[in-house]
Amino acid sequence: MNHNLTIIKNAALENRLAHLLIFHGSGGLERQKAFRELALVLNCKGDNSPCRQCSACKKILTGNHPDVHVVEPQKTSIGIEQIALLQQKLYRKPFEGKYRVCLIDEADKLTIAAANALLKVAEEPPEATIIVFSTSNAEGIIATLRSRAQIVYLPPPKQEEWEIGTRDLYDLSGGDPDLARSIEQIGVEKLTEWLQLYLKIIETGDFLQSFNLFPLEKEESIVFLKALTVKIKQLVLSGELTADYLAELRKTMAVIRRQVNHRLAIEVLMLKHIQLGGIKIG
Repeated sequence: MNHNLTIIKNAALENRLAHLLIFHGSGGLERQKAFRELALVLNCKGDNSPCRQCSACKKILTGNHPDVHVVEPQKTSIGIEQIALLQQKLYRKPFEGKYRVCLIDEADKLTIAAANALLKVAEEPPEATIIVFSTSNAEGIIATLRSRAQIVYLPPPKQEEWEIGTRDLYDLSGGDPDLARSIEQIGVEKLTEWLQLYLKIIETGDFLQSFNLFPLEKEESIVFLKALTVKIKQLVLSGELTADYLAELRKTMAVIRRQVNHRLAIEVLMLKHIQLGGIKIG
């Protein structure tokens, strides 16, 4: 059990839990699991919380508890309409639980209007209500909300905690569970080939070989660039590349998020990496 999560669960058992929490780090599924554990502790009706056997625990585990709410992005953001609907629920008395518990998943995708609407809840929290923001990017939540929340870091699983046979996924993802799941969907062998080809191109300066990287779809390109970031970080730490390579990668990720053509962005990145020059990999 994660130490920070244990502290939060103990605070819940002792009725001294903050009403607004930010869960960040680890992976999305792992943060959801942590939220569910907290909801169990808060609403369990058994003698040894969480018992996982009482009616409340069973409803939470199956996603059917009327006082446990989850708000997720619709397409690319969480809008003001979703938060307005949530607020209507939060200012009612709990139906059957001790607490209303709400997860705002991928909270860094709150629109400015939606985030500002949550400020009232943060400043004047409804009684018996706990709100958890889940995010891989805590800095993406507006400062006025962050300052009112207790921030809880959930570290990713250690290498020995990964399932047998997932060593390649661990290495390619740098231990990031979300990235590992995305890589698994694409295929470890395919992504490894892309990385090897890219590194060979920037080592030899043979830009024409870049055509073998495409057609990469946009979502595939984002996964590729994240895995490339992991690999280049390793090469920077080993002294084989300079930090300039990482800086250019971060710029490329930023422009792709701004809807710039992903193929063009990767080609520009490749040229900049080639221009940095003077490298010998492996």
